[in-house]
Amino acid sequence: MSARPSQHQASALEQALAMLAPPGLLVGCRRIETGDARHILPAESETIQSRTAAARDASGAGRLLARRLLRQLGYDGPAIPRGKAGEPVWPAGVAASIAHDADFAIAVAARSETMRGVGVDIEPALPLPPELEPVVLNSRDRLAGCDPAIAGKIAFAAKEAAYKASFPLDGEVLGFEDIAVDLPAGIVTLSNGRCIGTRISITSHILALAFIPADAG
Repeated sequence: MSARPSQHQASALEQALAMLAPPGLLVGCRRIETGDARHILPAESETIQSRTAAARDASGAGRLLARRLLRQLGYDGPAIPRGKAGEPVWPAGVAASIAHDADFAIAVAARSETMRGVGVDIEPALPLPPELEPVVLNSRDRLAGCDPAIAGKIAFAAKEAAYKASFPLDGEVLGFEDIAVDLPAGIVTLSNGRCIGTRISITSHILALAFIPADAG
């Protein structure tokens, strides 16, 4: 039986995420607890009610984190419902993102005058299932310098984060084939031409951060 994830691990992941963050971007990490679904507000529950108990706990943990960050930005704990595409709907003037795996939830947030868009993803640092590699990877991906055993999972995380950063701005539903990762350059390029900064941390987990500064074109 595997050991239960510890709060120490959550703190270490938060520190790793903070190291990736550009100035002005707030970050948080929380170990998902049984019962974290209680942190889902009534206005949010209407859009999340069809999910499993574990998924609701993850959503509650992520929203609890996000509201803590939003309070630091001057917002008084607003509801964060899901939109029609399943995306979190943030208050005006905020760029933010939530992600989780089975054990940990993470969140990032910044004012819109600092970041136009942000996205995060967290994945266990394990290989991508072989049958998914042709789906996730394409000939435009540049993954030099990373462990080849988990290169596919790194690309997966970077593309997930980039999609989250771009969707509120472009409203485009993208597939993995629409996103190209250039890890040495720290850039993700979308099929619509948008370029997004990306930073990766690898420990027990892969943390992927994607960001579009307010002064980006």
